[in-house]
Amino acid sequence: MKPSFFKRVKRAIKREIRRIKDEHRSTRSHRKKPPLSFRFNRWLNNLKQQGISVERKRPPKPHGPSPIKRFKHYVARQRKKYAVVFSSKFLIITLNSTVLYLVSFFLIHFLTHLVTGITSFFCDISTTLNYTFVDFHIRYWNWTEEMVIIVFSVPALFTVLISLLASLAFTKREKRMGFWKRLRTLTKRQRHKHKKIQRQKELEIQVQRLSQPSQPPGRRKIKKRLSWMVRLFLLWTLYHSTTYFFSGMLYSFLFHRRFGYVIWYAFNSYFFDMLFSLVAFLSMVAIGYIFSVQFFYSARMYLNDLNDRNRMPFVLSQAIFPFFIGIILTTAMQVPHFDPAVILLNFSIFFLLLPLPSRAARFDSLHFDSREKIVKINWKWAAWSALVVISIFIATKIGIQIRLP
Repeated sequence: MKPSFFKRVKRAIKREIRRIKDEHRSTRSHRKKPPLSFRFNRWLNNLKQQGISVERKRPPKPHGPSPIKRFKHYVARQRKKYAVVFSSKFLIITLNSTVLYLVSFFLIHFLTHLVTGITSFFCDISTTLNYTFVDFHIRYWNWTEEMVIIVFSVPALFTVLISLLASLAFTKREKRMGFWKRLRTLTKRQRHKHKKIQRQKELEIQVQRLSQPSQPPGRRKIKKRLSWMVRLFLLWTLYHSTTYFFSGMLYSFLFHRRFGYVIWYAFNSYFFDMLFSLVAFLSMVAIGYIFSVQFFYSARMYLNDLNDRNRMPFVLSQAIFPFFIGIILTTAMQVPHFDPAVILLNFSIFFLLLPLPSRAARFDSLHFDSREKIVKINWKWAAWSALVVISIFIATKIGIQIRLP
């Protein structure tokens, strides 16, 4: 069957178009295009000839020492800055602070043991006070819940009381506006009116002073302030008593000592052990952050100015070095028997000292006075501290017995 007329015409047209294309392809010249890289370089050359620069301008290399040399210079500067720590002046500061650290440690250590023994006596338990622990002369199955809570809670509460009493030396009495009076100065108009009234009162007081006849000046009472040596002793006492209270909570998930024994006996849950440990850690860091400034103010005893150059060396001599020396000495006194739990509990004071470097880096410069200060060993404190420390050490090594009649 023949295809239709239109199909035959369509085929003929396609055949003719294909023939024309083939003839055109066979007759034209075949030019091969250059590669893309060649064309791109030629385009760049044309742009350069026209005065257009397409090269990326690199910043010039800084003319300075290499990073290794800069690091060496930094180490040399820091070594020069902290070399003063090993001078005779700062070594005397370390010695005086270490003496206060040790006497406060042994006093808190002995008093807490003594309170534990007295509390146990009222709970019908005989005890022997040793250097590292209190020996309870009672079988473990005879302990009751009331005994555990009373015997181990009273010493912890006693250290809290000591901490509060020691912190009173660092409180300042400031006149602050009460809450209800602040409500009267909320807006700008109220503040302006309040200032106007204050000026009128000050003028009235001055007029009264001028109108009154002059009287001979009376004797002014001189306020006795605690010396900074005593304040530093109270500061270390505050740190040791706070450590005693929170260290048992801090390591309650590892072992049960001090107040941690009460937590274990009351809750008997690993979750509560971890919770109290977290609370104890945050509390110790917060307390250390609040009272760390007292170490800076204690520089009044030895320095005229406390600035960026001598602040960190002074902190090392006044707080950090006495802490490490005290830990080494109190641990060495446990010979021949070492109790890792007691060492770890006493090491908890590190968390109170942890905010010191960060506060020292951002603290303002302090100017105390211009008088020449002689840094010397405080032999009075050293003498009676040595007497107290040796007496407590010998008594606890022998063992103090608190027995029932």
